[in-house]
Amino acid sequence: MVGGKRAMELAAAGLVAALGLGACAGGESPRRSALLLSLDTTRADALSCYGGGAATPNLDRLAREGILFERAHTVVPITLPAHASMLTGLIPLRHGLRDNGAAALPESATTLAELAQARGVQTAAFVASIVLAPAFGLDQGFEVYGSPGREEGSDEARALHGGERRAGKQVDLALAWLEGRDRSRPFFLWVHFYDPHAPYDPPPGTEGSDPYLGEVAAMDREIGRLFAGLEADGALDETTILAIADHGEAFGEHGERTHAAYCYEPTLAVPFLLRLPDGRRAGERSRAVVSVVDVFPTLAGAMGLDPGPGGLDGSNLLGAIDTERSIYFESYYGYITHGWSPLAGTVDARWKYIHSSEPELFDLDVDPAEEHNLVASAPERAARLRESLAGFDELEKLSASDAAIDADLIANIQALGYSGMAGENAVLPAPAKGSALPSPRSQSSWFDAYERAQGLRRAGRLDEAAAVFESVLRTNPADYQAIEELAGIRYGQGRVAEALAGFRRLTESGPGRARHFYSLGLCLSATGDLEGARAAIAHAVEMAPNRPAYARTLRKLEARLGG
Repeated sequence: MVGGKRAMELAAAGLVAALGLGACAGGESPRRSALLLSLDTTRADALSCYGGGAATPNLDRLAREGILFERAHTVVPITLPAHASMLTGLIPLRHGLRDNGAAALPESATTLAELAQARGVQTAAFVASIVLAPAFGLDQGFEVYGSPGREEGSDEARALHGGERRAGKQVDLALAWLEGRDRSRPFFLWVHFYDPHAPYDPPPGTEGSDPYLGEVAAMDREIGRLFAGLEADGALDETTILAIADHGEAFGEHGERTHAAYCYEPTLAVPFLLRLPDGRRAGERSRAVVSVVDVFPTLAGAMGLDPGPGGLDGSNLLGAIDTERSIYFESYYGYITHGWSPLAGTVDARWKYIHSSEPELFDLDVDPAEEHNLVASAPERAARLRESLAGFDELEKLSASDAAIDADLIANIQALGYSGMAGENAVLPAPAKGSALPSPRSQSSWFDAYERAQGLRRAGRLDEAAAVFESVLRTNPADYQAIEELAGIRYGQGRVAEALAGFRRLTESGPGRARHFYSLGLCLSATGDLEGARAAIAHAVEMAPNRPAYARTLRKLEARLGG
């Protein structure tokens, strides 16, 4: 969907004239160009400008010639919802995307690209992973939206990444678009880099023994090539450049190997670099508390666009920043995937509160590693922060999208390990609501084994993965996702009886999502129980009418049964 309903509504309303942002008296437009670089899975402390070990001279250049924000956070340590927040200026609670692969951004959302396009700005995006495929709605407002095709995941290394485009290809595409653009008009270009995401597989010739830092360094090298292209074009010094990560990576801290499950600083803290034209504010290091939701209003301001009165959760960082500001964050991954208590919280210049069935409170000034939970010693402060968190649920929310997501795309997203809602919308509990479910931190003793099993499955080592999933289930027999993962492996191996037992358990005493009933139906069909298969798949179709594959399978079963 290019352009989007909301963009047309803005144009139809005559917003350009109403806000006085058309051509100025001398005939020259006040609109300016902007480049957004989103760095997937990039810890702030990986970059050398933040004191990290990766060689990142080009991102360091942004810090040297612009502003480095020392206290930047994501709103959710998951790729799709974090990018939706960048492009809309809304927290996930409001834009509705809470997990990868779950749903599309509602058309009623107004993206930065829509705002820019409605004002005559050229817009283009090149995303490096199928996690951000056009089906998920972030293409709203982009005249060009380049996304990996299935053919790009054909070789073994890229297949492990699940349809990734390497940084070099991303820059090739961006430079080609810049070369062919209309130079009489400003542009908004978004380039997404997925290289630092697991599995860590740096290209040949990358120096150093740490593969993750090698991925970061290789990404930086290609970013330098993009800067060189802009410089040769004469556009570099006229373009605002913002580089930010969607989330970090845990590397075992707090019991998490990668990201998504927890809300500690290794995955919430992100690099945030902003380079303004003409060297303004060069070399500044800001300790203001900022967030990925600030991308929309900040770039809108830099481009001379006015998003209109209020309604955004982000702030324009080119103006004064509220020193009392509190940033929202969440992760419903554990709730959706494993049946844990949801995580949501706030962080300000000193205090961080994480709400769950076992709330946590940290004083980041004295405990940046989040090792000392102060809820018991400071209950009044924790209660105030919980009350503040509850206020976010009162904000206006967008209506959920009912757009159908292609079954093959969902399968590829699931192959990456993002299997939670997988194309199914769900009603989620409010951020500050009480919960009797186990807290995510109480599950860390076995969660590392679960993540290891996922890695083995992605690598095709299915027998080893199954053995680890079985060990996980011995420790935590009610874990939904481990049951589903193991059942899926067994079905693929032809061990249908074991798969059937797993999917039956998910439908009878687990979350009972549409895909569980669909998988149950496939197992029943394989055993010859066509009536049972029809009933299960009919239930899946009723639960998820926007999944065409379910309806097709049901029609085939009905034909076999004679109607």
